[in-house]
Amino acid sequence: MDERIGDFPDLAELDAEVAIELFPESFEVRWDLCGATADFFASYFSQMPSCGADDDVLQAEVENAISYVLNEAVENAVKFQYGGTITVRVGVYERSLVFEVSNWISTAAANALRPRLRELIEGDAQEMLLQRVEENAANPEAGVSGLGFLTMITDYDAQLGWRLRAPEGEGERLQFHTMARLPIFRT
Repeated sequence: MDERIGDFPDLAELDAEVAIELFPESFEVRWDLCGATADFFASYFSQMPSCGADDDVLQAEVENAISYVLNEAVENAVKFQYGGTITVRVGVYERSLVFEVSNWISTAAANALRPRLRELIEGDAQEMLLQRVEENAANPEAGVSGLGFLTMITDYDAQLGWRLRAPEGEGERLQFHTMARLPIFRT
């Protein structure tokens, strides 16, 4: 099985690619490490001249966008991790900055996520964001998810996509790839 949901182009050749691999089975990946990982990439890529390095305000906005979007993706990978490693790739693709965060997820969790991911892609993001905020306010214990992804779309104009792959012999888990594209490069 190799399923794609949303915007998930083939990224065989990224320009200016940087990647790291986290080994959660070797050490605990804490939430603050997710932020530190995102901040590293944000600092690195926001320095690119085409991102606005000559304008301090624009550079800060780009750095904030990169940090927010990548932090959300890494946190989700940690939250749903089902063994194995977490790989974070960031690179330039067609005048966009692309993030791909890959991890292993249980088949049961993937089955539960599929309809939510499709809803994020097919629905009205602004309307869903307001609805989820209201649901959270009315019932804080419910833990309605998707706010991070919805904020990526509404606040940062991110295009999202997911790829679920079931390699041979991995009956209980799937490779789960989350991709976000940010249109941050000036023309």
